[in-house]
Amino acid sequence: MTYRYIILAAVCAFVWVLNGRHIAEGVRKHITCEIYAHSGLGIFFTLLALEYVLGGTPVWAQDHIYWLRTLGFILYIPAAIFVFGAMIELHRKGRAGDSDALSSYGTTVVVESGVFRVVRHPMWLGMSIWSLAVIFISQSVPGIVLGVVAVILFRLASVRETELNIERLGAPYRDYAGRVPTWNLFRGLRR
Repeated sequence: MTYRYIILAAVCAFVWVLNGRHIAEGVRKHITCEIYAHSGLGIFFTLLALEYVLGGTPVWAQDHIYWLRTLGFILYIPAAIFVFGAMIELHRKGRAGDSDALSSYGTTVVVESGVFRVVRHPMWLGMSIWSLAVIFISQSVPGIVLGVVAVILFRLASVRETELNIERLGAPYRDYAGRVPTWNLFRGLRR
């Protein structure tokens, strides 16, 4: 049993060291969307570690509603499509300079292809869907609390990222923002 806590501590330390660097950079450069995004990612991966490393222990185990768990596993599919689709499109068309190619503030052009045709912030929508999926699968109080906090942070990251992109990319992004919804998948698919 002790080895599970050691694994949990190691995973959480790794996650927060990695995200802490990005959070510190966001603070230093006054990029609030990065602070929210990487705080959300840190909480999300802490949630994953808690639920999957400690999930089998009596402290965290709950009686599960199986249809809700099944829905959670099904939600992994759209979450993966949005997260990895966004990463691929940012890498292919984002024209990042010296910055990280997978970061929206590293892009120098408005990306309107792939999942970016449906929603403006597919990575943060995907991470929110993934957080909900973990909540549905784990069905634990810590899972619900951490998952909800992660979703709120991803939403705040989306709002701040829109403001940053309008400031950085100007009229082309403003036009894009007028045509493509932030997270409304249904409106985006109807377009």
